Amino acid sequence: MTDPQDVSEDRGLKALFSTYPGETLEVFVPELLAERGTPTRIETLQQEVPLPNLGEPSRFLDVALLATWTDGSQAVILLIEHWSEARKVELTRVLWYTTALAVRHSGAAILPVILVTEPTADPVPDRLTWRIIGREVLDFRVQVVQVGPADLPRLRRLQNHVAALFLALALRSSGPIAAAVAAMLAMADLPTTLDDLRRFLPLAVKLARIHTSELPLFYTQLRQENHMWTIFDELEAEAKAKGEAKGKAEGKAEGKAEGVILALRDLVAQGILPVDGAQREIRRLIDQGLLPESIGAEAIQRLG
Repeated sequence: MTDPQDVSEDRGLKALFSTYPGETLEVFVPELLAERGTPTRIETLQQEVPLPNLGEPSRFLDVALLATWTDGSQAVILLIEHWSEARKVELTRVLWYTTALAVRHSGAAILPVILVTEPTADPVPDRLTWRIIGREVLDFRVQVVQVGPADLPRLRRLQNHVAALFLALALRSSGPIAAAVAAMLAMADLPTTLDDLRRFLPLAVKLARIHTSELPLFYTQLRQENHMWTIFDELEAEAKAKGEAKGKAEGKAEGKAEGVILALRDLVAQGILPVDGAQREIRRLIDQGLLPESIGAEAIQRLG
């Protein structure tokens, strides 16, 4: 499983929205689906948009989803710009992306949305106007989305993967660990592959704002839920298999043992397996004759 610290919130959200585009529309623009029904096709658009000033670094659209209905002419682009901090919201940047999409996809209506995941009560700008010599030359409006406790009933009612992960935002005030556990359990209750549960677990951690020091407790609480045993069983089996493969490649019993020990230590370091659990596993391997007693005893000591 990917270390949550190695996955940015932005990357995680992009992956979530791109994996479940229809459910993303359900969460962000339910009124559009109520008006037009379910799109016949939804595609994720190319995200890179070069700026005219080549001296500035490249910027990327967070997610742009092009939805098309039966007659082919009712094309709508849902543009979702994500900010983790409200004070950094820049409407001119959203305007640039919106204009670039309009040029490239003539005839499509564009719905710009700003998703702010920072827990703040500060107002977020949703309108950009330009006036000169008494004339209004621009009136650009966006939809601002900040998920909180008031959104819980709707998110639970939707029963989709995007709404499930957003529970980590809605329940954050009840405690980050409880919020992330609730999000993962909601994901597990849906038709979700094991790969997706593993892939989006770091995003739940990010959205709930779980501190690195809290990860072991989070993993421990998650393991206590029947829904989540499969994830950790698979992770442990995978880690052990990698360790055994390393030992086999080296052609030595010591190499195999060291590979298994390294795998167990890695699980402990990630907070997936408690120290006493790793020690019990080593003792079991010793009892079954799969691990030399001298190496096993040293490994137990190294684990603490």
